[in-house]
Amino acid sequence: MRTYTCLIVDDEDLILQRLELFFQELARRDKRFLLVGKAYSGIKGMEEALRLKPDIILSDIVMPQLDGISMIEELKPKLPNTRYILLTAYSSFEYAQRAIQANIMEYIIKVPLREEALQRALDKAAASMEEARRKEDELLSLNVAVQENKYRVRKQFFNELVRGEVPPHRAADFGKRMQLQFFEAHYCCFIAEMNHYDTFRNEYSAVDQSILKYAVINIIDETLVSFGAGAASELLDNHFIGFLAWSHTRSEMDTELVCQTMGRQIVQNLKQFLNQEVSVAFGSPHRGWESVNQAYTEAAGVCADFYFHEDKTVITLAHRIPYHNDRREALQEKLADFLDWMFRDVTRAELDERMAEISRFFSDNKIHKSILAPMLRNFYRGISAKLKSWSVMESEDEEFPLQFMTFREQLRFISSFITECLQENKLVHRTEITRAQRFIERNLKLRLSLQAIADHVNLAPTYFSSLFKKTMKEGVVDYINRRKIELSLELLQSRDYSIMELCEEVGIVNEGYFCKLFKQYTGITPKQYRKKIHGLK
Repeated sequence: MRTYTCLIVDDEDLILQRLELFFQELARRDKRFLLVGKAYSGIKGMEEALRLKPDIILSDIVMPQLDGISMIEELKPKLPNTRYILLTAYSSFEYAQRAIQANIMEYIIKVPLREEALQRALDKAAASMEEARRKEDELLSLNVAVQENKYRVRKQFFNELVRGEVPPHRAADFGKRMQLQFFEAHYCCFIAEMNHYDTFRNEYSAVDQSILKYAVINIIDETLVSFGAGAASELLDNHFIGFLAWSHTRSEMDTELVCQTMGRQIVQNLKQFLNQEVSVAFGSPHRGWESVNQAYTEAAGVCADFYFHEDKTVITLAHRIPYHNDRREALQEKLADFLDWMFRDVTRAELDERMAEISRFFSDNKIHKSILAPMLRNFYRGISAKLKSWSVMESEDEEFPLQFMTFREQLRFISSFITECLQENKLVHRTEITRAQRFIERNLKLRLSLQAIADHVNLAPTYFSSLFKKTMKEGVVDYINRRKIELSLELLQSRDYSIMELCEEVGIVNEGYFCKLFKQYTGITPKQYRKKIHGLK
């Protein structure tokens, strides 16, 4: 039940006292109306009304300096949702006429003051506000429905457009109806790719995923406004497409600066407002509907470079990765050497060293994702076959995550997979522990809780914690902290991160706690480690 706040304004003490008593008695039988203030003149009534912003104001007409109707006429523009009830001792046509013109809710004769009339006036004011709220909610729902429908239509149109299924003349005609005329000017196509999409799908329900993607489009659209015309839309899975347009010709340097600046702003806004991490890829400038498919193809080509980059990256055509696809056979030999080398009693340190060597070799000799990803999938299958021959893994191994992981994430997945199967030369852990480890690895950058992990494997938290420690010889929290520090060590191998950046990347909020953990597991502080590793480099 909603409460309606009320303010009374009258220059007669007896009337004010009578109204206060009325509200006290009313509160016993009707909790909706709450008296929050009173004033003895029109000027004081103005001040109190603007301070309290009441739902209902009951005011006398005839008062010194500022009469009630004049006070209401001044308040209405500032408090448009407030309802006004007039009290008067004079049954004057002039006052009644002014009250009608001011759209006063009710006009009550206060001599004698009848409580039934006051109750009817308050009920009428409450009903009026409730009806206004209902209409506002209906209008809001209608606006949301229209907006959602607009985005659905835009999504279908953009998907057909980039696939080349819409002829330029039809696209131009539809674009005018959708207010997308900017394609006739200069524009750049860009693609925003959600980082950690597997985690996103595991963390949110299908309904919440749709809501968040809808919010992503809204934020990209709002960011575009600061840089020119344009629009954004959802594509498939973890990709969003957008177009940034401008009316005049820009130099290459100016275009590069605008794209980099806007891309970083999109990354920052999505992290700040939705806690979603994305990377953004830009194609070159184009003009006209007939170039849309080419513009998209360029941006999609740049987007493939995210496979070798860190999260929250902005890439343009000027900063493409130089690929060495002619080194394919050398890379294949490197993977084959690893398979020949891998033995049943390998230690974690030996495995990490060999996987780090593969990572460095592949980073120095990059080949395109379309070649490398299937190569790593076959590498994973070869490892699975070898582990099965040793009877140290189940016959049904998990499918290799080819689509949404970066190169480094795939290597970490393979390394963790081998470790799980060869841990202390035992048989594979219980299925629940294996699933928990993989869940932790995929969500390592988040603030993981015991409850969330236990829910994922369908076990009670207490039992899961006991089972995990018994199997792994290490508590859940200690395991997660160790893996976070190991991840930070991997990151420091690639570049000189600040402590704050490392905390953000590994999902530890407190910098002091991170430094304490780091020293606990490595024996030195992060600062000492950074000096050591980058001094050697």
